[in-house]
Amino acid sequence: MRWIGFVSLFACSAFAEPRRVVLLEELVRIEALRSRSYELPLPQQKAALDLHWNVKPPGEAVRVLVVDRNASATAFDSGYEANGSRRVKLDQAGQYQVTIENRQQNLGHSLIDLRMELVFGEERSPVTELRGPTPARRYWAIATSLALFAMMVTFAGVRLGPAVRERWGPRRFQKTLDENRWDDTVGE
Repeated sequence: MRWIGFVSLFACSAFAEPRRVVLLEELVRIEALRSRSYELPLPQQKAALDLHWNVKPPGEAVRVLVVDRNASATAFDSGYEANGSRRVKLDQAGQYQVTIENRQQNLGHSLIDLRMELVFGEERSPVTELRGPTPARRYWAIATSLALFAMMVTFAGVRLGPAVRERWGPRRFQKTLDENRWDDTVGE
């Protein structure tokens, strides 16, 4: 009986939603030409960080950075955007820092509706994110391009063929030989 209980507990935990912790959900005020940073220590396990931000009018775009302080590398850089959301995979345990910069605005302040969540226990998805057209669509795009190219070459051949033949055809070559009194026989 205990064995069935253990298996059912494992099955429930294996198929359960990943644990989600809301770190911050507030309206953040950042003065012009300033930034605000939040420390994010993850000493024991890796996780995913969900970021959602929205700048309230009349504020300008802000930049959101996630920096891995152990590796001295940037895990995410949003560029300057007025709103957005992103899931950042924090693949290793360590010290992280989330920084919001308001460096484009010269006067006043920006109000940013900011939400940061940590998601633990989520299975890593494969990195094969599909970007661009599907293989079938790519095939049809290539086939259509080749067909259009063949049509253009055929059209150009039909339209320009007589003019090219008249200029460079065998009669023109014979006429040039006769005018210059060249003999087209070689070695006789």
